[in-house]
Amino acid sequence: MSFFDAVASAFRRYFEFSGRSSRSEFWWFFLFCILLYMLAFSLSVNELGPSDDSFIDVEAFLSKTLTSWFGIALIVTLIPSISLSVRRFHDINMSGWWYVALQIAPSILGQYIFIFSFISVIALFVYLYFMCTEGGGDNQYGTNPLQNKD
Repeated sequence: MSFFDAVASAFRRYFEFSGRSSRSEFWWFFLFCILLYMLAFSLSVNELGPSDDSFIDVEAFLSKTLTSWFGIALIVTLIPSISLSVRRFHDINMSGWWYVALQIAPSILGQYIFIFSFISVIALFVYLYFMCTEGGGDNQYGTNPLQNKD
């Protein structure tokens, strides 16, 4: 799958959490997100600059961030990134709930319990390992996406 096909597929399958996605689709979309975030951040850097106060107002900072080009890019790519990750787990014959276990739960728990900060780093590497794992033949989640040439 090419770069443009992967990006189009990710947005076309925006809310599709069933089925499978290939490694190339995942990693091309990952590259697209990184490039988009860098561009959006460069456009937003002046808006997100430090305030004159020594005290940082978290609510104001989040409001500025989410309404900047960077925040908009994050919001637009959030759901496709999650659905694509779930489909990647399906490609390696694993439940999509692994995404919750390896990405969402450690991120939330890491803010409240110190040991989960360390666990979230380990969970990130486990997640990346699974995203790099080659999918097999047909499984309970569908046919091999590399055999489905549209």
